[in-house]
Amino acid sequence: MQKRLSINLCAYFSLPVLLPLFLSGCANAVPSMHSHECELPEVRGNTSLSPHCVYKEAVIITSSNTTLDCHGAVLEGDNERPFGIMINSKGKPLSDVTVRNCKVRHFTRSGIRITSDIAASKLSPNHEENYRRTPTRITLENVEVTGSGRVGIYFDDYVTHSTLSHSIVRDSYMSGIYLEHSSRNNKIVDNQIINNGHESFGKGKREGLAVDSSAYNLIEGNRFESNGAGGVFLYKNCGEHFSTGKSVIRWQHSDYNVIRNNTFVNEPVGIWLASRQNRDLSGFDCGDKPRDSSGKYFNDYADNNVVEGNRFDGVVADIEDKGLNNRIPSH
Repeated sequence: MQKRLSINLCAYFSLPVLLPLFLSGCANAVPSMHSHECELPEVRGNTSLSPHCVYKEAVIITSSNTTLDCHGAVLEGDNERPFGIMINSKGKPLSDVTVRNCKVRHFTRSGIRITSDIAASKLSPNHEENYRRTPTRITLENVEVTGSGRVGIYFDDYVTHSTLSHSIVRDSYMSGIYLEHSSRNNKIVDNQIINNGHESFGKGKREGLAVDSSAYNLIEGNRFESNGAGGVFLYKNCGEHFSTGKSVIRWQHSDYNVIRNNTFVNEPVGIWLASRQNRDLSGFDCGDKPRDSSGKYFNDYADNNVVEGNRFDGVVADIEDKGLNNRIPSH
């Protein structure tokens, strides 16, 4: 019972005046940082975690006006649990959530996911209604997401006005960061996106940042390095897996994004606009109408984007542009 009590005391601190007391208590009890497991407190309002703890539970945030400061604590998935941090509106309005200073490791799906959790079949034909029910004004800063089994950080459909900054996303099995269909006005700034998308078992490789039918985003000041397929790919998903009934036909294209002042190192392709325009998608089970009689090729859309001030080092193809009216000055 005494051991259980000490773990609970070190699990969190919510008042700044108590911070030195809790830290000194944990330091005396623990021989090294991140060496013991702690219980996760309820995350609501202003919540802090202990930097000396490892938390082996998912953080679920469902309330607006919530701030979680991990203070460098580790959320560990052990390659068994699906999500590290889930910001979930559950189909209701949710806004003004901040997550900072968290180390999120080894979750089988995503380290961090922002979602409404509305099934594709339950989305409204009224796009504004979907936006109303989906998280907005979410801030992720100084987080480190490593070893995710699928996408590292996932901005689900209809997420808006949200920011990922000063963070590290690395070693994801698929894309490091994903901006899902109908999302818009998000910012990916000053991050390191490294060594993601090296899928195995013949399933192909993925890019560091996937922009799938997502518009009006700012992608600035990031470092993309050694990702499987490349750095930033913009495209319109063709409605993959349509026969399952779980696919959504994209109404928004990957247009009006700004990609500037990023650094690309050791990438097959740095930036690819309309990356699926000439790709054989016959095995994707697309819901869109094909542009050829064989059903292999589909129109891709990534138009009216601005690409400027980016730097390329050891990149095979700096910029591939298959879209229309994209502004790409010489680099």
